[in-house]
Formats: sequence, C-alpha cells, structure tokens
Amino acid sequence: MDNFQIYEFTPLRLTIDRIGPFQTEQEEISFTDNNGESCNFFMLHSKNGRGKTTILELFPALVGMTGFTKIQDLAAAHNRRVDSPFNLESLDHGPGRAQLDFRIHYSDNGHERVAVLSLLAGKLAVEENLSQWDEEALSKVRAQQWHCFGFCRDEAETWSTIGLHDKWISNFISGIDAATGEKIGGFEESMLDWPTVIYFSAYRNIVQVNPDQHRAIIPPIDWNYAPSYSFGTETGDWRDSLDNLLVWLKWLDDGRFDRALKLVNERVFADTITAIKDVRKDPHEVEIVRNGNVHRLDSLSNGEKSLVQLFVRIGAYMTRNTILVIDEPEAHLHEDRQQRLLTQLKKMAQEQFPGLTIILATHSSKMMATFALEREEDNLRKGCNLFDTVDVKANFPRPKERIFSRPEER
Repeated sequence: MDNFQIYEFTPLRLTIDRIGPFQTEQEEISFTDNNGESCNFFMLHSKNGRGKTTILELFPALVGMTGFTKIQDLAAAHNRRVDSPFNLESLDHGPGRAQLDFRIHYSDNGHERVAVLSLLAGKLAVEENLSQWDEEALSKVRAQQWHCFGFCRDEAETWSTIGLHDKWISNFISGIDAATGEKIGGFEESMLDWPTVIYFSAYRNIVQVNPDQHRAIIPPIDWNYAPSYSFGTETGDWRDSLDNLLVWLKWLDDGRFDRALKLVNERVFADTITAIKDVRKDPHEVEIVRNGNVHRLDSLSNGEKSLVQLFVRIGAYMTRNTILVIDEPEAHLHEDRQQRLLTQLKKMAQEQFPGLTIILATHSSKMMATFALEREEDNLRKGCNLFDTVDVKANFPRPKERIFSRPEER
C-alpha cells in the first residue's frame, strides 16, 4: 500500500457484550457528537467498578490484533486452533465479544475516500456483527464503505478470521504488517501515519532496575511502530524500564533525546526545583537533578513518576494518527497537578488535531470540572459518558446519557 495515506483514524463506537460488568445486556458507547463527528477529547466518568477500565482495555486489544503475527497462517488455514490474540480472559476463553468501529479518511492512489472499519473479537459467528452500518448510518459519518476484520471463536474453541476475503482489509492488514518495526520519529515529529493506540493503566510507577542486571544499550521492548502499546508499572527488567528508553534515545543521537528532555522538563517539572539532566554511563541510568543533587528516576514522587511515564512514552511512540487512552489520569496527583495535566492534554489534542484522539477514564469530580464539557474550545470536540454516577455539575444530565460540546465549524 505504497500510495495509501491515512488522514484520520478516529473511534466511532464500541459495542460490548458479556465482558466485565457488561453482562446483562449489550452496551454501546458512542465516541461521536450529535453531528456524527468523532470526539477527539472524550471522558468516561463513574465510580469504581462500573466498567471504565474494561472499555479502555479493549482499545489496545482490538487494534493490536491488526498486527497479529499469525495473520498469514490464519488466512491460509481457517478453523485452525491458534494462540489467543487478546490477553483478555473474557475474549480469550469466556463468552465475551466486542466490536470497535473507526472512521478512516484516507487516500488510495490519489483518490480520497472515507470508510468505517469494524474490529470484531470473541465468541461470534464468522458472519456476525454486534452493530450494523447500513447506508444511512454510513452517511451520518460521511463514509462510503464498511469493512470488517477480526477473530472469532466457536463452541469448539477454534479461532477463525473475519474479513480476510475483503481485498481492502487484506491490503490494510498487509500495510500494518509492513509498517511494524519502522521508525516512528517520536516526540511530535513522526512522519508515519499508520494508526496506533497507546494505553496507560492506572498503575504507572517507575521502579528501581534490578541492580544485578546487566544494563546493555539495547532497544526497548516493542521499539518502533506497532498498532498498539500498553504501559503500566515497570517490572524491574532493564529492557522494560524508562531508564533504558531514555538511554536508547541518547545513544541513537538523532535529536529525540533532547526533545524528550525538553518535553518532560517543560510539562512536568516547569516552575519546580527538579529536572531531568542527562543519562550517565556507569551505570546506565537517567540523572534527575533536584536542588543541585543527583537522583535516580525511581526516587521521584509517585505523582512525578506517573507524569514522566506518560509524557516520555507518549512522545516516543506517537504516530500521526494516535489514540491515547489513559486510566485514572488523576492517580497520585494533587488537585493542582490534575488540572495542569488535563490542560496539557487538551493542548496536545488541539495542536495535533485531527490526528490525536484522547480518551480518559476518571472518578474525579475535579477532573470533570477541568474537562469543562460545556465550554467550547478551539480544535476540541469534547464528549462524555457517565456510567451510573451522580451528577458532578449542576448542568450535567442524568446518568448514562451522553453529552457533547462541539466548537463551530471553521
């Protein structure tokens, strides 16, 4: 797909059935506004245990399957038992099933088109869809085509593919496969337009690297382009560590390390006595300077570690079409830091419009107030879904009703 260019890859709708808390009835979460436009800044708000994390985890799981390494084997041998592609119990072994729909504005050999891509997974019949896109539905999102891809599991626990007979799907998956491992660029300068999901769990701690482990200069795990990434608490393994990522960027010597330091020092440590200074060689690790004293990354406060994880990983792994998914962005942060973080994320979405979509899940009323759903802001299409929660502002509607804020067309 040498002449295939993606201008927009944005979520439209997620349909969930028998996954996590969503057991009694099929649930649909729409990421569009009342005009059918995808929201580029979306908030899920509820108390704990209502399904926010379940929704977020489905994004890297379903988008990630587009890069499943056994795709060619599956295409050649339908109805063959294979390893599960999802790493989610409800999809891998349980009764769960899901469909995630995207709007893709693209150019193919100079001809611009818009398509809906549905990613399907779980216990489904091969020709089954959880949500249909007829001509009327497609017209609402200004699309002309509907294509489906996925993995389904039958009663015999045998996996089959969905959609590989569709030439468009075959070409799209081949393009993802060919791009996997390519240089991303990173730190807001990526030239790669293939889509990716960057998912952060609520646990974003930085731990001390095992002191007995050899710290070679090696590429981090899943380095360069992949359709999805998932980040949480580090394992203590060198390749998994943020230290290794920054040491690797320094070794590459292509400008990304300097841009990483600038991004973190401006967005995390501005107006503080702390900053990332450099990396040392013996042992390989990042140097944090505070009041003139040098410290390790894992000596930062929990809130600082969470923010450093976010901004370094975001900057390193972004493509021109990125869906950023963050669970509990407020974790370990003082209210002032929460407000500052959300303001910075808004700015990123505005600057990267329309190539960046940000989806957050929170139970913080302070975050919702800063989100300011009712206020129109340039280059932001804001949306919110409330799951069985109390009103957090007087003018918010009743629980589970979707609400949107949309700036005027420009």
